[in-house]
Amino acid sequence: MRKFLVLVKKETKELLTPQVLMPLIIMVLLFVFIGKVIGTEAKKAEAKQNISVIDFDSTAISNSVIEMLSKSGFKVSLYEKGDVDSVIDETKEKDGTIVMVIPKGFESGLGVSESQDIETYAILKNFSFLGSRDIEAAKVALAAINDFVSNQLILAKAPGVDPQELKVPIKVKEHVIVGDKMAETSPEQVMGFVTSQTTFIPIALFLVIIIAAQMIATAIATEKENKTLETLLSTPVSRNVLVTAKMVAAGLIALLAAIFYMFGFRYYMNEITGGAMGGSASALVSEVMKDLGLVLTPAGYTILGLSLFFGILCALAIAVIIGAFAEDVKSIQVLITPLMIMIMVPYFLTMFLDIGSLSPLVRYVVFAIPFTHPFLAAPNLFLGNYAAVFYGILYEVVFFSIFVYIAGRIFSSDRILTMKFKLKTRKA
Repeated sequence: MRKFLVLVKKETKELLTPQVLMPLIIMVLLFVFIGKVIGTEAKKAEAKQNISVIDFDSTAISNSVIEMLSKSGFKVSLYEKGDVDSVIDETKEKDGTIVMVIPKGFESGLGVSESQDIETYAILKNFSFLGSRDIEAAKVALAAINDFVSNQLILAKAPGVDPQELKVPIKVKEHVIVGDKMAETSPEQVMGFVTSQTTFIPIALFLVIIIAAQMIATAIATEKENKTLETLLSTPVSRNVLVTAKMVAAGLIALLAAIFYMFGFRYYMNEITGGAMGGSASALVSEVMKDLGLVLTPAGYTILGLSLFFGILCALAIAVIIGAFAEDVKSIQVLITPLMIMIMVPYFLTMFLDIGSLSPLVRYVVFAIPFTHPFLAAPNLFLGNYAAVFYGILYEVVFFSIFVYIAGRIFSSDRILTMKFKLKTRKA
């Protein structure tokens, strides 16, 4: 055991170099920087937006519409005359995004129960996420105006009646059941909460597994290329112990990388969504989720960590064998492609589909890929499916042990020093 720990320490020191740490630190700082910039711009976008209104009617109802726009957070520039083209030009100069035209006869038409058209001109300056938010804000404001005007018309025809009672005569009390627990809330709120808590895990794991696999495969290929592997193999240590030590050391560094990525990506998403996906929930939402049992306990986080760690180890076990077959460092990228495909398949399937709804054959194939289980661990823990998570971890351990054995057999042979997988190239 002492020799194993010494090897783990040695391999960790060799892998934990400035060349490994610097990209991690830079990545986190990059996420924080981009998130900060986007967050700042988002706050600017949330400030009062310029909207130009051409009011050809100039009546009480049209004035109410303009007042509603002001209350909705828009800085209204009012025009009671002029042509649309000149107003659009002025709005562009003021950095506005919307021009609205209220037609003549707007109030009188509504008074005789005729629907009226309000023309809008959306000025698209870019096609970015923040650019689309400006247009979406205008739609929300128009919906609020529509609601306000309809309320006024209902009150005029039926004084003393609550307009909402007529417009929405049926009210729905939504309940959600998770397992044997129930709470009064909407399914959308529950789905949004769980998604906000689990979004970062598959993304971080996906990136970390690929990076860690490339790292250890490259390290072994480099040792072969530099002839240092011969010295390492000549030490009085079991080859299986040697291989396992390499994987555990790389796994620990990969776990560290996962923490870095999850922190940086969480901050990034938190800034973009204004905290909606940062894990912060109101006291009421938190209480509802607690009632439904959708809260991870310290034990749950420990189990999740184990699933992630063994998922990383499975990737490293495959990568060690790939590194043993590599002719040189340059060939690693090509050889590691099948492993990347093995990671991508369950990554996308678990994000968009319920694996249980797949046909039995496809489902078994997906479950046979060890990386499926860490991707499914967090949702299963939220649903209380601890057995599925434990079986997944057990499968990962078995998969890891088998590949460690295979790698140990490869390393036990002197052919490890000469075996190569050559990629044929055509000679001109």
